[in-house]
This record gives sequence, C-alpha cells and structure tokens, in this order.
Amino acid sequence: MSKFYLTLIGLLYLAGNNANAQDTVSINSSTHYQIIEGWGHGGGILGFLDGAEYMLDSSVANPANYEKLDYITDDLGLTGSRTWEVGPRTDGTGIDSGGDCDALNWSKFQSNTLSWQDAQYLVYFKNRVIAEGYTPSFYSSPGYPTHATDLKPWIMYHPGERALQLWANALYLKNTYGLTINYAVIYNEPSSPITSAILADDIKALGPRFTSHGLSTMSQFAEAVAPQNDWNFITPVDSDAALWPYVGRLSYHNYGTADPYRTYIRDFGLFKGIRRAQTEMGNPTFDDLYSDLTLGGVSYWEVAYAGPNTLVPSNGLTSFTPSSTYFRLRELMHYVRPGAIRIDAIPNDNMLSVLSFLQGSAITTIIENKNAGTKTVHLSGLPAGTYGLSRAVSSGTSFTELGVQTVGAGGTLDISVNGGSAVTTLYPKTIANMPPTIMTWGTNPGYLVSPAATTTLSVTASDPELATLTYQWTLISNPAGATPLIASPSAASTSVSGLSVAGTYVFNVSVSDGTNTVSKKVYICAYSSTPQPVLGSAGFRINTPYGLVFDNPGDTTHAIIELPTSSVTLQVGISDLANSNFSGAGTWSLVSQPIAANAIVGATTYIFVSIRANVTGMTVPGDYIFDVSVNNPGHPNLTARIICTVKPASAAPVISSITPFADTITLPVSSDLITAITYDANSDTLRHWWEIKAVPAGAYPVFDHQGRRIATASNLIIPGTYTFTLRAFNDLYMTTKDVTIVVKPDPNAGVQNTRSGNEHLVIYPNPNDGSFILSASLHGKASIEVVNNTGQLIYKDMVESNGEMNKKIVLDKNIPVGLYLLRVISNETSNTKQFTIAR
Repeated sequence: MSKFYLTLIGLLYLAGNNANAQDTVSINSSTHYQIIEGWGHGGGILGFLDGAEYMLDSSVANPANYEKLDYITDDLGLTGSRTWEVGPRTDGTGIDSGGDCDALNWSKFQSNTLSWQDAQYLVYFKNRVIAEGYTPSFYSSPGYPTHATDLKPWIMYHPGERALQLWANALYLKNTYGLTINYAVIYNEPSSPITSAILADDIKALGPRFTSHGLSTMSQFAEAVAPQNDWNFITPVDSDAALWPYVGRLSYHNYGTADPYRTYIRDFGLFKGIRRAQTEMGNPTFDDLYSDLTLGGVSYWEVAYAGPNTLVPSNGLTSFTPSSTYFRLRELMHYVRPGAIRIDAIPNDNMLSVLSFLQGSAITTIIENKNAGTKTVHLSGLPAGTYGLSRAVSSGTSFTELGVQTVGAGGTLDISVNGGSAVTTLYPKTIANMPPTIMTWGTNPGYLVSPAATTTLSVTASDPELATLTYQWTLISNPAGATPLIASPSAASTSVSGLSVAGTYVFNVSVSDGTNTVSKKVYICAYSSTPQPVLGSAGFRINTPYGLVFDNPGDTTHAIIELPTSSVTLQVGISDLANSNFSGAGTWSLVSQPIAANAIVGATTYIFVSIRANVTGMTVPGDYIFDVSVNNPGHPNLTARIICTVKPASAAPVISSITPFADTITLPVSSDLITAITYDANSDTLRHWWEIKAVPAGAYPVFDHQGRRIATASNLIIPGTYTFTLRAFNDLYMTTKDVTIVVKPDPNAGVQNTRSGNEHLVIYPNPNDGSFILSASLHGKASIEVVNNTGQLIYKDMVESNGEMNKKIVLDKNIPVGLYLLRVISNETSNTKQFTIAR
C-alpha cells in the first residue's frame, strides 16, 4: 500500500472524527470579570412613549404606555435609562442669582421642560424596577433646553455655571419626584471646541457641589461618539488625580472605531476602579452586546437609541411589535440581572460566542452559534439543578422555549444550539412551574376610521415547561352604543367586529398553562374621520455660540440673539398616526419685524418629521415674529408662533483691576483675599470664575467662592508663586486677567521643604475608604492634618518619632468621597500628600 494511500486514509479518518466531534464549553465560576449594574435604554424611556402621549387622549395613552413600561422592565429586563436635563432655560438665559453660580434662582428654573406626565412615566418605571428587587439607574444628558446655552462661553468655560445646571436638575428631580440621578453627562458626544480640560474642570467643580447638596450623583465621562473618541478624551487627563474620584462611569457611544479602544477604556477603568458603560448605539445586535461585555468590560449597556429599534409601535400607537433585534438581546438581558458576575466560559470553537454569569450560586449561560449548522455543545462546570432552555434566531419575531433540562452532580450537560447566529440560553429555573410568557399582543389594523369596524386580535406566548397553552379573549370596555363581537374567544388570533362607534375599545387576553395564568390588555381606537396630525416642539436652530432653542408643543418659543448673528432656521415637528409625508403641507411666514428691517424667509421644506425654513437678513435689532401654518383638510389649519429677539452687537466685559490683599504672604499665613473690579458696557449680567493657572509642585489651593469676583484663596501652604486667572463673562464674550501671589517660607519653622514631600510620605492604600496607613520619615514631634477640598481641617493629631513612622489613621466614616490633602508639619519640614477617599 502506497504512502499516499495511507496518508489519504488518515486524513479521511481525522475528517470523520472532526465531523462527529462534540463542541465543548468549559465554565469556571472562580474567574470573575465585571459585575452587571443593569440594562438601559439610550433614548430615554420617553422615546417609547411620547408618540402616544401627544397624539392620543390620555385615557388611552397612559394605560398603553404603562404596558410598554411593564414590558421593557419585566420582559427585556431594563433597569436604567437616560433622562434629559430639567431647568436650563430654553431662551438661553441663566438660572443663577445675580451671576453667582452657587446661588440657584428657582424662579428662573424652567421646570416645565419635563411635563408632569413625563415625570410620572419616569416614576412608574422606577417603582416597577424597585418592585422587582433591583435598584433603578438614571443618568442625565443634555437636551433641547441645555443646547440653548451649552456652547456659550459663560457655560463652556465656566465650570460653576455648567455645574449649576446639573446639580439643580438632580436636586429638582430628587425633591419633586423622588428620582435619583445616579450619573450626569457634561456634554453628549463632545467634540471641538469641547476639550478634555473643559470636561475635567466641569467635573471637578461639579463633584463637591453634588455632595454639598446631599446628592450621590457622579459624573459620566466622556460620553463620546465612539470608543476611539472617548479614549482621546481620557488620555490627556489620565493622570489628573483630582478628576477621577468624581467619575462614576466611563461611558462611550458606538458610532465609529471601537477597537482596540474599548479594551483600553476597560483596562483604564479597572486600574482606576471605575465602571464602564456603552450608552448609545443605533439598533445594536447581540454581537454588539457580546463585544461590549467582553472587549469593553461594560457593567451597564443600553439596548437602543430610538424606541422603534426596540419596540416597533403599531400605527395606532396603542400596541407594538418587538423589533428584529429584540429577542436575541432578550436571551441575555432577560435572564442576567443586576448583581450578576460575568465568569469564564471557554468554547473550543471560535464560532461560538459564549457568556456565563454567576448570580448567587446559580449560573446562566448564553451561546451564539455562528456556524451554519446546528451543534451539540457539552457544557461543564455547571451547578447541579434544574434549568430552562430558550432560543431566539437571528431577526426572529419570537423566542422558543425548549423544555426543562437537568444537570447532575457531575456539572455537565449536552445541549443543541442552532446555527445561523441563533442565541441559546441555559437559565436556572427558580420555581418548578414557571408561568407562560406573552411575547406579542395587539390588533391589526392598529386603529380604525369609519366605516371600518373590524380588526384582528392576536397574541403569541411560550411556556418554559412546554405545556399546552389555552387562550381567552374578553371585552373590558367599549363606547356607549357599540356591540363588539369576538369571533373566536378561545383562539390565539381572532377577528372582532362591531367597532362602529368612535372611541376606545379595551380587550383582555388571558394565557394559561393549566396552573398559571397571565394576561394583557389590548387597546384600539376607532375614529369617525381621519385622525388629525399634531405639531410638536417649535423653535430655532442657530449657529454657534447659540444652539437649539425649542419649547414645549403649544408654547411660544422665544430666542434671543445678538448681531452680527442675523440668520436662523425655523423648525416645528409634525406627525400623525398614518406616518404621513408632510412635504408641501406647511408654510413658514414672517408676521412682523422691526421698522426698516428686511428679513427674508426662504422656502419651507419637510425633513426628519419636521417643517423647516431658513431666515436671513435680521440685521435690525428688535422682535421678529414667525408663524407656521399647516394645511389640515376638513379642519382648521395647524399653527404655531415663535419669536426671535435680535439685540445690538455688544462688547466683551472689562476687568479693570485685580488686587490681592497682599502680593506676598509669609507662612504660617496661608490664605489671601483677592478683589476684582469688572464691568460690562451693556449692563449685561456678569459671571466670574477663578482658574488655578500655575502653582508650586504639590500645592492644592482652594477658593471659598470660585464663582465670585471677590474670593479668598486658601491652602497656600507650599512656598512659591501662585498664579490665578479670572474669567469674566457676559452673554457672548469672555475676558481674562491673571494675578500672582508669592508665598514665602515661615522664618520660624527652620528649613522649609518647598516640595510636596511625597518621597518622605506614603499613604497606603490610596485611594482608600477613609482608613489608611501613613508612613513617614520623621525626627521629633509633628502635627498630622487632613484638609478637604475647601481647605477645612477635618483631622488633626500630634505624633513623635525618631525615624520611620507608620501610623494608622481612621477618618470619620461620614466624610464624603473626594480629594483630600494630608500635611505633616514639624520644625524641619512641611510635607504634603494628596489622597482620595472612594467607597
């Protein structure tokens, strides 16, 4: 027999063995990765709800919307959401008192940018999450009101004013609705002119202010458009020790280059002890979720940006269908709950994407099979017990329960996983007989217009134990005079007739496995004539440094601009139940303008469900009033009015002088009063901010009122030259001027160490929880002092040593997290060391 023939037999034998070889997944619960904080919705939960809220009567919009909230909470497993900031004024003016960034003027706080009903939806969602035994998580992000000012210098370069908007928003939501804002975003998808330094300065100003107002909120950094952009914001400030104690999450969106940058972000977060999050991606898939969990190491992940990418609304807005990506995501998010720990799960086939999570003593395992065909997978490392098995195929409109599985004492199980990127989940069964899951329910068509009077009711459901399911449709309510007739009340799908009277019809469907019964309500509205469109928010798009100036639907939006800006874009949102195209249906017009003005309104266009027109030539100061009129056949035209006030060109503010109480101070004096004289030629509100420009190494000066023109700089405890920059702002301009203070050594303290003394001073661990070991080289007596970021002494003790000293220091457990300074002061030296309390 030839060598070639033997080789061929060997190859065929190996191929046959490989064809029948079983794939394996080895689970190791002792190797831990991130702890899951929760799952959220990147467009804010209101992205699901506002269509029904604005276009339907509240008697049907509210219960239908509450069912949507129940579904995304109970079925998809969401526990968190983005919310928009409340308080910043849509007219672009401030909410401070007299220009003082630490004095909130509640009479200027514009709370109506969050309607009462929207707030109730947020509260409902919060309570639903709590009822399931989890902690809800909200983060605030700029919305239309914020965009009216966020590029103006008095916000962009004034950390105190941006901080005011954020802490006022969190305080208002806490006090008014009991909502906790866990994280705050400085800028959404920051780009030029926003820099890392701007974000860092804002966060360092914001952190202590959150704490001083009794808020647990932390900042979310950097919220850039893609991981690469996010990393580019992190690296310039990665060594800023004063920044990171106030950052609660490193977050990125995913609209660009992701790798290897999300891994860099993951590793940096692990080094700093900061969670990671993916907080926006349009219509993400299971593959995106897998990559963010493994490569990004995220603890919090958001499912979508727009509502239709999660739940596709019916054309009547009273029901919905889960999107084509929903059920594969559900295979992980429904079963893996907050507090779960991702653990090792290693497949022998790189076409299997596997994730395992430990929650308590139970393990959930999710497998995506990218092979073309079905695979049998041998799992090892499982706890003994009873499991359920479910599967969702790619682009599927449902998931399938595959029956009860039992794992014996050996911890192994063979399961079948479909190919074509189907996702299969092995989950622990918490009770012997679990109730059925209703996957979809609703009507087709989603609404009726007379003379139509018939629709189809349908429901789909699945049962973990594969029990035979029974269905029951009943009528709950109908308009007076109507006589609805359900053709097949015991069928999963049935026609219903007799919906001939205008109004809302409510049905109930119950699904039973013989032991457990679950139910849903189905709403359908019947109209006597075609439902009218509705206008949304109306306002202006204006070039930098202005932005987006919009108010609530029905309100008269008022923008204020200043020459030489003389052009704007007018815009109003519009929609209807039929998702009509409104091209050519509306016209913007100029109602009035100042005498001698000659503004021109360009052609009206329809784009992105809004009606727009460009305006030029607003070169004469005064009020310009615009109306939009939309044809509405058979009804009065829809109209809205907005106003733009144009002011004359102004000049920058003036800093005429800056005078310290003393140009030179000598230790132990460690503070100095600085007085500035400023004015504005147009008598505009002036705002101020003291920037710390240059200080001796190891020095950490603080201001008592960093946002006032008269302030005291303290903690000037290291000899050298301190340079501070005063920034003065009116509405559009910033002026700066420097002042220098020289600190001289204490002539009575012997040789003064002008360095930070870090080489003689070690704090371990650092960061710590307020309890740490101080190691120092010391000869004789010394005073140990700890001061906070406002210069307040919070700890003092006397020690004595003749060499190396190790002392345990325990601070009050109620001391807030943040940056602190420790000083060791003796006759020989005055050394300092910065440390962080982080819990």
